[in-house]
Amino acid sequence: MMNRACAAALFLGVTATTALAQTPAPRAASAPAIVVGIDLVNSTLQQSIANNTLDKKMAETPTRGGIVRIGIVHRTKPEPRALLHNELTEIYQVIKGSGLLFTSGTPQAQTPVSDPPNLGPTPSFYVNQDGGVTQQVKAGDLVIIPAGLPHRFSELDGPIEYVVYRFEAVPVR
Repeated sequence: MMNRACAAALFLGVTATTALAQTPAPRAASAPAIVVGIDLVNSTLQQSIANNTLDKKMAETPTRGGIVRIGIVHRTKPEPRALLHNELTEIYQVIKGSGLLFTSGTPQAQTPVSDPPNLGPTPSFYVNQDGGVTQQVKAGDLVIIPAGLPHRFSELDGPIEYVVYRFEAVPVR
């Protein structure tokens, strides 16, 4: 007869083997890593300022479930109307300047928009906001704008510059 220690060891060995057999194999990455170096950030920003380009894409890569884009924005004027993206979540990393970010509210008078073109194929709209929340943002702040949330800079304390990370839920091609 087996003693308890042997029985326990056998049980643990069988359990561990079963667990390992049920663990799925790692999946290969959907795309290579993208490095956006500081030289690219600086040169893109300088081109944006020189050419008065509001929003300039720096990189993009397909991911499982969608696309990730990285852009840089140099904004000199507040936005008269909010933007709303149906399937696009954005994260802003403010690198220079400050202003008031107006978000939420009920979207009114939706007008389809394709500008800026680096937003990708997601449906986007200019909207007026009925109600909402105003928050001060400044250099160093990070802001998450979930898909479907109206947003705009309603006031600026001078030029504002921010990196924008865009996550769009679309099938990888």
